[in-house]
Amino acid sequence: MFNRRDEISPPQYLNNMNNIFIDNPDFYPTPREVIERMMMDESVCGKTVLEPSAGKGNIVDWLNENGAAQVIACEKDPNIRKLLNGKCEIIADDFLSVTSEQVSHIDYIVMNPPFSEGARHILHAFDIAPAGCTIVALCNDDNLERGWRYEKNKQLIETVELYGRREYLGDVFSKAERQTNAHVALLKLYKEGEGKDEFAGYFFSEVDEDIANMNEREGIMQYNIVRDLVNRYVAAVKLFDETLAAANKINETAKYPDAEGYDYIPIKFGTMTGGYSGGEKVVTHQQYKKELQKYYWRIIFKKLHMEKYATKQLREQINRFIEQQTNVPFTMGNIYRVIDMVIQTNGQRMQTALLEAFDLICSFSADNCTAGEKWKTNANYMINRKFIVPYMCKGYHDRYVFHGTGYGGYCTKNGKEAYPTVQIEGYNIDQLEDVCKALCYITGTNYDHVSGLSCHHDREAWGEWFVWGFFRCKAYKKGTMHFEFLDEDVWYKFNYEVAKQRGWALPKKL
Repeated sequence: MFNRRDEISPPQYLNNMNNIFIDNPDFYPTPREVIERMMMDESVCGKTVLEPSAGKGNIVDWLNENGAAQVIACEKDPNIRKLLNGKCEIIADDFLSVTSEQVSHIDYIVMNPPFSEGARHILHAFDIAPAGCTIVALCNDDNLERGWRYEKNKQLIETVELYGRREYLGDVFSKAERQTNAHVALLKLYKEGEGKDEFAGYFFSEVDEDIANMNEREGIMQYNIVRDLVNRYVAAVKLFDETLAAANKINETAKYPDAEGYDYIPIKFGTMTGGYSGGEKVVTHQQYKKELQKYYWRIIFKKLHMEKYATKQLREQINRFIEQQTNVPFTMGNIYRVIDMVIQTNGQRMQTALLEAFDLICSFSADNCTAGEKWKTNANYMINRKFIVPYMCKGYHDRYVFHGTGYGGYCTKNGKEAYPTVQIEGYNIDQLEDVCKALCYITGTNYDHVSGLSCHHDREAWGEWFVWGFFRCKAYKKGTMHFEFLDEDVWYKFNYEVAKQRGWALPKKL
């Protein structure tokens, strides 16, 4: 490693950066906020990282600041390369000349390659990366959207589909140090082993088991459950390979070589039928692994109960995150990293749910908060202890005579009211239950002990109070429901926590 005192300040030949931009058309320094986006959910602390197109060192600086044990790099431009002195070890000028032997010890490749040769550089990175390495790369989104006309782009698209994931970032260089309106994609590729090394590192060592046992003691997820899931995944992939090999061998043995003109019906394994045409598609080893990863990652997230206690908007965010995780290798290390991330961000997720619940109540009616119609622009306001929610209940059917207009009203049959009890079937039930989840979070209440609002369907009388969760409620035939906080302390705490998050003046207790 280099001593930081060996770093040099930008020399005079780089004073005019415009000349560098002109002389090097692929020189686009990566903005700090883009690097943060690239490395979200990744940890480089104590890891060895390769930066293949280091430029003046923006990514290298970020890696050093975030605890990388060693940063190695490549940079073709001899002038710019001098800016990297003291920051990293230069292993080659041209990244495309780097061999797998030179990088057999690395954990990550983090790259913003030349856009003119993005596909070539990313494919080379994936080719030389050792098993267990993660490649984080930017590229021109056009390479993926309209890439089928070029062979390298085709290979890149196929590699991403089989070994990683893609996230659209947009024109993130439009306000950068050097600007371009090119639309950018973020790629993450996971290099796995092959043959006998394919599942190396999937299971914890005895030392690593201490980490898992700590999670088990804290009641997060039992170690034996995680190990069993990974065992099943690995065993299923191995059986797939063995069965596919056996099917191929049976077909080779059974088909007589000099029997041209006679139909032979082979054993088919490793195919799936789908689509309107009912055509068959061959499933490769890697495709099977990827589909199985999706299946098992969803089991993990289901066991973590991430969606159960989340609001509707939060559930959508979690689902997007799950879709990203389905491309991550199903190793014990990755599972516990995800579990740790879920634990660390749980408070943040529920604080978001709290704000969503607050804004939701305000949006139902101007009378629900002290700001009135100006709740979106005002600050330092509170939710009223009593509030009204529309579109919560109904009770009519087409075969009955409907009285009234719009969503509300009531119906009769033979001159008698058809539904004398409350019919809670409205549009906003889920949203109100989201409010209840947020209140459970700030009060430490177990949401499992709160019945769903729809459980009161057909039990309560119109216009009469009943108790649900933290509220007493009253339903009206016009479709609205009135809610009132049962406990003044809960009502105050709700307003207090939201005000604290938003930097408002904290409300005074009445």
